[in-house]
Amino acid sequence: MNNLLDKKITAKILSVLLATMFWIYVITEQNPVVYKDIALPVKLVNVESLATNNITMMNKNDYKISLKLKGNKNTLDRINNSTITATADLRDQKTKGEFLVPVQISGVPSGVDIISMSSGSIKVNMDNVISITMPVIIKVTGNPLQGMAAMTPAVSPTEVTIRGAETLVNLIKTAVVDLDISSFSTEVKKNIMVQIQDGDGKAVEDVEVYPKSVDVRIPIEYTKIVLLDPDFVVKPAPGYIVTGVSVNPKEIHITGKKELLDTLTSVKTERIELSDAKAFVDQEVALILPPGVELANKSEIIRLNANIEKIIEKPIETNNISIRNLSDDLDAEVQQTLIGAFVRGPESIVNAWDINKAFYIEALGLDEGTHTLQIFYDKPEELEVMGVNPNVVNITIKKKE
Repeated sequence: MNNLLDKKITAKILSVLLATMFWIYVITEQNPVVYKDIALPVKLVNVESLATNNITMMNKNDYKISLKLKGNKNTLDRINNSTITATADLRDQKTKGEFLVPVQISGVPSGVDIISMSSGSIKVNMDNVISITMPVIIKVTGNPLQGMAAMTPAVSPTEVTIRGAETLVNLIKTAVVDLDISSFSTEVKKNIMVQIQDGDGKAVEDVEVYPKSVDVRIPIEYTKIVLLDPDFVVKPAPGYIVTGVSVNPKEIHITGKKELLDTLTSVKTERIELSDAKAFVDQEVALILPPGVELANKSEIIRLNANIEKIIEKPIETNNISIRNLSDDLDAEVQQTLIGAFVRGPESIVNAWDINKAFYIEALGLDEGTHTLQIFYDKPEELEVMGVNPNVVNITIKKKE
């Protein structure tokens, strides 16, 4: 009986051992322990708290981390980047600067271990949020139909508010809308998106603009060419003289409604008064345009030019005296005479006057013999000749042989 009992106990123990070994076999051969690599996007949470602290993220790129997992094959096969999540909590970010935010992993099943992790944190760059108000600039390109021109554009609203990271907002120089008016002949009305640009004309991204678009209106009217009527007085300093005054251009293109243009033949400049002028004057001058009339070329500049010269007095001498209107059958000999005088006038004109061709005598109607004749001279209107000595000269006239 004892032997039989011992045999039964031994059989039971062997059965348990065999069952255990079979279970271990099934587990290890049919569902082995394996490793798995998985890439997870990092989800940012409590992002809305940044606005409360008036800061924003500069590097808004997609964050990712990699995990190496260990566990049974069947369990790991059911794991993907939707069953496991990686999060970074921004709740504690309250100031400008660079920070490391810890990454939290959740959803890892029991029995699965994280062997390694590419990074336990992400680097975020925070910046202050600021707002600015900026006028809207209209850039008009192209030309209307021939004989027409664009008048001053109107934009509504005239300003936009720009909000964003301080670093980006400080780059902004202009808020621009572009409008091409090529071949238009009537008023242009459009709603146009506002472009935010830096000093080089490049777009500044990742900033908020309000409003995003504006209404632009550009009247297209007729053109006409009219004369300029300058209104200026130039008073030189003592010892100086005005030798020339001009306005450039002498005529301009204006634009406006046809019934207005038909009444105009000229446009006056604003009055300019200059005193004690001693040098060349080159001054921009404005126009007095009637209401509803504008320059066709908005960038055209009207300039007043006045040439101011110093007055000088200079002694001159010459022995060149020409004879005018002598009969063709006569010869004449002028007594050798040195003429002296003083000339007074603008410095450049005095220095340019050729005195060797200026003095002459008049022989019209004279016959043979010796004559005492008055000495004359040609000179620029601006010059004054004084103290001509002698003022007469002897001339001997003979018949030609």
